[in-house]
This record gives sequence, C-alpha cells and structure tokens, in this order.
Amino acid sequence: MFLLPLYCKIFLYYWFHKASHHIHWLWAAHIVHHSSTKMNFTTAFRQSLMYPIAGMWVFWMPMILLGFDPITVFTVVALNLAYQFFVHTQVVNKLGWFEKVFNTPSHHRVHHAINKGYLDKNFAGVLIIWDKLFGTYAEEEASKPCKYGIIGQLNSNNPLTITFHQWAYLAKTTLNAKGLKAKLNVLFSYPTSALKHK
Repeated sequence: MFLLPLYCKIFLYYWFHKASHHIHWLWAAHIVHHSSTKMNFTTAFRQSLMYPIAGMWVFWMPMILLGFDPITVFTVVALNLAYQFFVHTQVVNKLGWFEKVFNTPSHHRVHHAINKGYLDKNFAGVLIIWDKLFGTYAEEEASKPCKYGIIGQLNSNNPLTITFHQWAYLAKTTLNAKGLKAKLNVLFSYPTSALKHK
C-alpha cells in the first residue's frame, strides 16, 4: 500500500516542479534553489523559506483528498527529497541503463543549467520517465558543458538577497501593471527575472 502514495507523489512532484519554473509566483520561491552557480551537495540544501507561502503544499493536497494518510504523504515527500539530494553533483558520470528510468546526476545537471537547449528541462524528482513522456527531457551532452545559475546571475551570497530579490521584483511589477488582468498575468505567467530589468 505504501508504493501507491509514493508513485502518486513522484507524479505530482513532476507537475509541481514544472509549475515552479513556469509560474512566476512559484518561481519566486524556487529561484533560491537555482541561484547557485555551482553544482554540488550544498546546492541541494539551498532551499527557500517561502515555499509554504508560495503554496507548495497545494500539490500534495490531492493525495490527502483521495484518502491517503497525511503522515504517509509527508513521509513520501521526505523520501522524494532525500533521493534528490544525491543528484546534485558533478562527480558522478552517466549511469547506463539507470538513466533510462530514473533521475540521475547527469539529468539533474541539465535541469540546473541555463544553456540553450537545457533550460526548463528534466523536472523529474525520481523517475525521468515523466520528462520523456511529456516532452521536457534533454540529454546532457559532453560537447555542451552545463553553465549553472539563473538568467542574468545574482552575484550575491547574502541569504536575504537570494531569498527575497525575486519576490521584491514580483511585487513591484505586479503593482505597476495596469488592471487586474495584467496583474494576474505577472503573477501567474512565465517568470521574468529582476536581473534582466536592472
């Protein structure tokens, strides 16, 4: 019985992660994780305090509404995150047949890269098959080394700056937008970067 909620969570994580790159409101929290220009285990720990406000929990609610025990749901959330810790490395090369089904360091390096062709790819937490099914998969190429960070680069290690710079930009841009439709568009459309507008 534990495998079913685990499978559901892995599937829902793909959509949460994809939404976090395509909806500005969610990206304002997720950008913290992508702000590092390095790819190592410390990057895995670079997480936003703002996820509860951004609404990460909304993506796990369907499991609870379907009747899964909340403790089981939070357990599989923790297991999913624990697995992902180990894919944040440049030390491990490609892993043969394992690459065909599971998320690996190679796949996740692509996800963190800002190179053309790599950007907004490989959203899987555990099973890379979701990216292959939904057209968001990209292979790491030896001829195209990954460049890490965010578009424009923040160039700061101040945790407050890293955590709140995109929220400040989002608030300012929303307030300056004319009309409700334009404001909602800023909040929920594809994210733009504060760094591109300085």
